[in-house]
Order: sequence, then C-alpha cells, then structure tokens
Amino acid sequence: MKKRNWKDLFMTVFDVMFVLVLCFVILLTTMLVTQGGGEEPFTGYTINVPILCGVVVALVGYLCFLLKVSIGMLRDLIRHYFSRHSAPGAEKEEK
Repeated sequence: MKKRNWKDLFMTVFDVMFVLVLCFVILLTTMLVTQGGGEEPFTGYTINVPILCGVVVALVGYLCFLLKVSIGMLRDLIRHYFSRHSAPGAEKEEK
C-alpha cells in the first residue's frame, strides 16, 4: 500500500473542508433568504413535487450514464492491461 506524504494528506483535508464550508454557506444563504427579512416567522420549507421528481430523474439518469461509461472504461483498461502483460505465445481472444 502506498504511504501518503504530508502534501497528499493536506490536500485531502483541504478538499474536504472546502466542500463542508461551501455546503454551510449555501445552506445558510438559503435559510436567510427564505426567512424573508424577518417580517413573518419562518414556518418551514415547502417541497414542489414536480421539481423534486425532475431532480430525482436527472440524478438517476446521470448516475446510470456515469456507471455505464465507467464500467466500459474499466473493461477497456483491464483488457489492455492483460493483453500487454499476457504470457508470450498465449492466444489472444478477441470478441
């Protein structure tokens, strides 16, 4: 297993903290804007079902696309690795 040096560890911690701070800022901004300047008390968030369904469909579609492409690239990588590192004289099987 590869040992991490301090630069890799620092960059990992920095990336995680950056994402956490970014999420905090987005959530805080949303909460402050939703309150409407304090004129009326905050009663909660409302969920718009068609928009929620659209976001869910888009996320599922993106994840399916990403999974399909990633599996295909992994198969290509494995095929290229084993075709280059196969034993001499072994027959290569092509589909």
